Amino acid sequence: MPERNEQLRIARERVESPSCPGEPLTRLELADLVNAHVYRATGKVTAVDANHVGKWERGAFRWPAAYYRNALRTVLDVGTDAELGFRRPARGKPDDVDRRALLKTALGASAGVVATRRLPGPAVDLDDLATAIMGPTAHYRRMESAVPSDQLAPAVDAHLRLASGIVASRMRNSTGYGVLSEIAGLSAWLAVDRDDHAAARKRYTEAVAHAERAHHPLLAAYMTASLGHFAVEAGHARQGVVLLDRAANQLDKSAPDSARAWLASLHAVGHAALGDRTATLIALRVAERLTSRKGGEPRWPWVFTFDRAKAARYQASALGRLGDLRAARDAFAGADPALSAAKPRALAQVDLAQVLAGAGMVDEGCRLALAALAVGRDYGSERITGRVRDFRQALPVRTRDAASLDDALTALYEGETG
Repeated sequence: MPERNEQLRIARERVESPSCPGEPLTRLELADLVNAHVYRATGKVTAVDANHVGKWERGAFRWPAAYYRNALRTVLDVGTDAELGFRRPARGKPDDVDRRALLKTALGASAGVVATRRLPGPAVDLDDLATAIMGPTAHYRRMESAVPSDQLAPAVDAHLRLASGIVASRMRNSTGYGVLSEIAGLSAWLAVDRDDHAAARKRYTEAVAHAERAHHPLLAAYMTASLGHFAVEAGHARQGVVLLDRAANQLDKSAPDSARAWLASLHAVGHAALGDRTATLIALRVAERLTSRKGGEPRWPWVFTFDRAKAARYQASALGRLGDLRAARDAFAGADPALSAAKPRALAQVDLAQVLAGAGMVDEGCRLALAALAVGRDYGSERITGRVRDFRQALPVRTRDAASLDDALTALYEGETG
C-alpha cells in the first residue's frame, strides 16, 4: 500500500475555500484551480477532478506531470515540489503513468469539462515563463479582498507593463495573450473599485482585445460581459446591454452553465436599468433554470460554480431596480451565503438600503448604508463610498434618520478615521 502524501493534504487544507470562508480548500476546488492554471499556462485541456487529487494525497502518484506540479505550487503557494511531498522516482516514467490515469478520468468525464477548443500552446521552454508571469496575478487577486485598491493597483499595472513586454518579445501566442487578458481584467476591476471610469474602460477594452487574440471564446465573452456590466453600473445601461448581447453571441455550444447563468444575471440587471420588466424577468428565469441543474464542471475563467446564491445577488439588484421591493428583499436573503467577502457584502448592503428606503424604512436603510460606508472607508473603495453618497443624495435633505450617515459622510472630507 503506498505511503500517504500528508504534505500535500496539509498544504491544501492551509488554503481557505473561496466558496466557504473559514473552511479549507476542498479537493474539487483544488482540481478546478489546477485545471484553470494548466490551461492558462500551456493551452492544455485537462480534467483533474477530486478523485485524482485524492490519488495524489493517497500517494498513488508521487511525481505528477510537470505542468501539474507547477499548478499545484502556484495554487498552494509553495516554492518547491518537495514541500508538496513529491519526489522524483529512481526509475521509470511517472509522467506517463499519471497521464494514462488522467486520460481514463477525462474519457469518463462530462463533455462540459473537455469539449472546449484547444488552443496552440507555447513552446515547452516557455511553460515556466508563463507560469512565472501568472503567479503574481494569482497573488494579487487574493490580495484584492484585503488590500485597498489604490495600494494594489500600482503593483498590478506594473506587472501588466512587464508582462506586455515579455509577450511582445517572446510569447506572441494564445497563451501569452490569454495571460495579458487576465492581468488587464484585474487592473480594470481595481479601477472600477477606485471609481476611475476612464481607466476601467481602457483596461477592460484591452482585456477584450487580448482575449480575442488568444482565440478563446470563453475568455472573450467573460471580458466583454465584464465591460458591459461595468457600463450598466456606470449609468450607461443601453450601451452595456449591447455589450452583454455581444458576449452572449461569443459563447459556443460548449460554454458551461456557470457562464450562461452569470451572463443571464448580468442581462437581468441591464434590462432592469432600462426599465424593461419583461426582458428582466425572462433573463432571471434563464439564470434560475441554469443554476438549478448540474451542467458540467465550471471552466476557466469561470473556475467556481455560479450557484443560486450568487445568482440571487443579481436577482435582488434587478428586482430592486424594478421597484419590486418584497421580492428584492427575499432575493437579498437568498444571496447571503455568497456574500462572505467584505466589499461585495457592502455593495449588496447599499442596494438593500435603497430597497428599504423605497419601502419607507429609511432608518433601517441608513443603518445598512452606514455599515457599508465603513467598509468603503477601511478598504479605500471609492466605488462603495460613491454608492453610499448616491443613496444619501436620493433621500430628502432634512431626514432625521440619516443624521449618523450624514456625520460619517462629512467625516470623509474632514479626514477623520474614527
